[in-house]
Amino acid sequence: MTTFHRLIIDGETYYREVNESTDMYHGELLEQEEVIEILLAEHVSQEIDVDGDKVRRYIESIPTPLYRQVARDYLDHLERMVESYN
Repeated sequence: MTTFHRLIIDGETYYREVNESTDMYHGELLEQEEVIEILLAEHVSQEIDVDGDKVRRYIESIPTPLYRQVARDYLDHLERMVESYN
């Protein structure tokens, strides 16, 4: 995992990759957006596109009312979880 130090130079914030075992810096000074892109590239394994309308249509096609309601409740729960992280 890449580790960075935050460096504040003349009031401006930058980041630089550091090898914690040798305490040596690597690469150039980076801005926050660049660090975020590096970390996302390292840690996000895949992108999943969810079509909410399609999911709702599938839920409505579940023949058993109880199972349909369980699926609706679970979808609502997942949506609340996503909203709480935003």
